[in-house]
Amino acid sequence: MSSLRAFLAGIIDYAGLFPPAALEMSSAVHAYAEHRSGKDSDLLGRFVIPDARLDEFSAVASALLPRHGEPWRLSAIGGEDLQLTKAAIDHFNSAHAESSHAGHAVCDTVELRVSSHDDIRNAVKTFDEDVSLFLEIAPTPEPGYLISAISDTPASAKLRTGGVIESAIPSPDHVLKFIELCVDNGVPFKATAGLHHAIRGRYPLTYEPGAPTAMMFGYLNIFFAAAFCAAGSSPSAVLGALEETDAAQFRCDDAGVWWKDHVVIHDQLSVVRQAVATSFGSCSFSEPVEEAHNLHLI
Repeated sequence: MSSLRAFLAGIIDYAGLFPPAALEMSSAVHAYAEHRSGKDSDLLGRFVIPDARLDEFSAVASALLPRHGEPWRLSAIGGEDLQLTKAAIDHFNSAHAESSHAGHAVCDTVELRVSSHDDIRNAVKTFDEDVSLFLEIAPTPEPGYLISAISDTPASAKLRTGGVIESAIPSPDHVLKFIELCVDNGVPFKATAGLHHAIRGRYPLTYEPGAPTAMMFGYLNIFFAAAFCAAGSSPSAVLGALEETDAAQFRCDDAGVWWKDHVVIHDQLSVVRQAVATSFGSCSFSEPVEEAHNLHLI
């Protein structure tokens, strides 16, 4: 397996229920099942779902879920009422224990928006240790105090990198600061939204004909930048990797991943995925994978 292929293992959390794809539950569940059995299944992560739709998922997915062995894993997007979110997850996990007639699945990750120390404390207090928390920091030019607060907990951070409107896309400087703070504070993070392309460029914001375009981040830009930052590259090099629009400037070989004359060696890449940049949510699985294939990166 190539160093990049290993680096990308389980990296894409499938969010087909969310815009711009916004699929019906049945379509999203069947697409996820197909991706799990496809040739690129090693790149697939969790199924992302609003907590309020877990029962709907159960009704649709039961016939597809395994009865034994490795379960389907879900990440729930929680609402403001943390107790309701916890109750929905507990009910779901109880109904889908191994050997259940409803099929084997586990919701072991929760994603929540936070904007204060109290939000972080309440989230950590509410959920058991066997549930991984990703806390999405409200857009701010100074996210340091919240990332520092998260570093005192078992939780991870979450970065929103786009949306269906141009104003939802943060600046490269904002993303750079977020990554640097996470690395400096030892806080793993996941990214979400606007990352269904491999390399940064100008793309349509939605799948509608004639949709407006915007300069969007590529998921490889985000993850390579995190890798270079963790490896001690200069801020200018990390920013350069974030802003790179030419795929030819990235090179992958048996040694590791290169951007120009900067390299992250193979052994460091696995550490980055475990301890720095863990995954990203995408409403499409096929699109980011096919682009990486077309660019001969995997």
